[in-house]
This record gives sequence, C-alpha cells and structure tokens, in this order.
Amino acid sequence: MNAQLFKQVELMAEDMMSAAERNDEASFYQHQGDLKSLCDSYAGKKNNHPVLWETLADFTEDNLEAIVLYGQAYKIADKLKDTEYKASIQFSLAQRLFEQGEVDQAKEALLKAEKFASFTEDVDMQNEIAALIKSSS
Repeated sequence: MNAQLFKQVELMAEDMMSAAERNDEASFYQHQGDLKSLCDSYAGKKNNHPVLWETLADFTEDNLEAIVLYGQAYKIADKLKDTEYKASIQFSLAQRLFEQGEVDQAKEALLKAEKFASFTEDVDMQNEIAALIKSSS
C-alpha cells in the first residue's frame, strides 16, 4: 500500500480521536467527512485499500452503517489476500454484531477472525480475539 495514503488515514484517525476527546463534535464530523470523501475517491480503483474502509467503520457510531463499511473493507482485504486485515476486520465486525444482539453472526465473524489471526504474528490481536471468544461463550 501507498505509505502516503496510510499516513493520511492515520492522521485523520488521530484528528478524530483528538476531537472526540475534546467533545468537539463539529471537528469530529468534519474529519469523518474528509475520511469518507477519501474512501469514496478510492472506491472501485485498483489502489483501493481496506485500511480506508476499516478506519471509517471504526469511527462510525451507527452499528448498522459500520457493519456495511466493515463488509466493504473485508471484500478488499479478501481480494488482496491480506490475512491481517481480514482478521482485524472480522474482529471489529464481531464486536459490532454483538452490540446489535446478532450473537450467531458475531460468533461466526469471531471464529473467522481467530482463524485469520492465527496466520499472523499479531499476538495482541490474537489475545483480544481469544478474550472475546471466552467472554461470549
């Protein structure tokens, strides 16, 4: 992935977190809108990347909207055969599905996350997934 794009997304995420910490809704939604515009500008293009859509989903308050965005991110990650993103996206999706009361779908996403995470070296993510599996049993 383009390092410049990753840095741009990272800075947008930091701006949204900072705005949220200050309870500055106007700034938060402005930065979120900027990220959405960036996502839209890459949609359907060869250099589209799951980090765009996963980050947008992470900062989307509405669970149903976030679930759709995670779906978009997952399709891109699957096309790229990127197991780390697939694990992360499925984990975040599972959390949102649990919040929506969609327990069966959440557990299915969580098992996918566990499988994909097992192929990565991200021990922290593996532990977070394992903890959620244990707490949801």
